[in-house]
Amino acid sequence: MDHGTKNKLLTWLVVLLLLANAATLVFFWLNRPKHPQQPKGTPQEFLVKELKLDAKQQEQLDILRKQHHDTADQIRGKIKDAKEALFNLLKQQNVTDSIKLEAAKSVSKNTEALDLLTLNHFQKIRDICTPEQQKRFDEIIQQVAGMIGQPRPPGGPGNGPQGPPPPAGGPEGDRPPPPHN
Repeated sequence: MDHGTKNKLLTWLVVLLLLANAATLVFFWLNRPKHPQQPKGTPQEFLVKELKLDAKQQEQLDILRKQHHDTADQIRGKIKDAKEALFNLLKQQNVTDSIKLEAAKSVSKNTEALDLLTLNHFQKIRDICTPEQQKRFDEIIQQVAGMIGQPRPPGGPGNGPQGPPPPAGGPEGDRPPPPHN
């Protein structure tokens, strides 16, 4: 084979490989899994919009949301305390497995209570819906559940008062003071 024929062959091989790579990329791009986009806004706003709740239902939803929020905050406080107690065991010498297990069970018991509270909350919301709304509720509940677990950006809805950040030069030098929980 002469030098010119080798160059043509190599050129065609490179072009063929480039086409195969491009086809592979297009194939994977077109067949990638579609991830549904998370709805925007609060779960309550999403439910009102998607279920087309009337004024009375919206009022009931608001009452249910406030009740759930208050009780959930109390349980979250218990979870936080139980986790602190669990990790405070690290400061002690010779902690038995049974003590560790009891501390972990306390965390689990409170987490379970929060999960059941949330499940019952959504059952109550479903109960205020018409049969048509209940069908739609069943279709969107996983989206709503996903919204609940999502962290919200600072200053966004449901994250306390909005406003400018605290001024520098707090009691700890140039850093702002830590948030009060």
